[in-house]
Amino acid sequence: MIDIFLYGLLGLAAAALLYNFLQHIVSTRNSLGIEGKLIWIDKGRSTKPFFNHAFEVLGKPDLMYRIRGGILAVEYKSRRGPVFKSDVVQAKCAALAARGNGYQVTQLLVKTSTTEQYIELPGTDRALFEEIKKYVILTRQAKAGVRMKPWPNVGKCRGCAYKSSCQHVMR
Repeated sequence: MIDIFLYGLLGLAAAALLYNFLQHIVSTRNSLGIEGKLIWIDKGRSTKPFFNHAFEVLGKPDLMYRIRGGILAVEYKSRRGPVFKSDVVQAKCAALAARGNGYQVTQLLVKTSTTEQYIELPGTDRALFEEIKKYVILTRQAKAGVRMKPWPNVGKCRGCAYKSSCQHVMR
């Protein structure tokens, strides 16, 4: 009889720990200031990216929340500083890929440690693809080995692995 009671208490303690752990995960939305339910988390390399077969793009946002009016995809950059165009394009591509898997992403949040930018997405996948099409084409060309036009930039050149041998490097 006492054994059953002890097992019951252990079960309740385990349930309480699990509940607190899950609440901690869901509380991420509070720290980001997002009103919605956390529905998806990128857990790193073990998480497969989404793929949109119609547009042949893949990607994965860092987080997704069910919000009023659809789904909010979050792209978090740990660096300080502004949100760059490349961050927005990456987030839009991930949103389009997630749409290909049934997630109706309607809004993006791209956040750095100092800045955040909300972006409303077009209602159709075609319109969203048109917004990123030229970047998708450039990426496909680079992957295929096409020699790309250099776009030197002091900030990018500073962190580039090829700066010591590049004729276009900016210092």
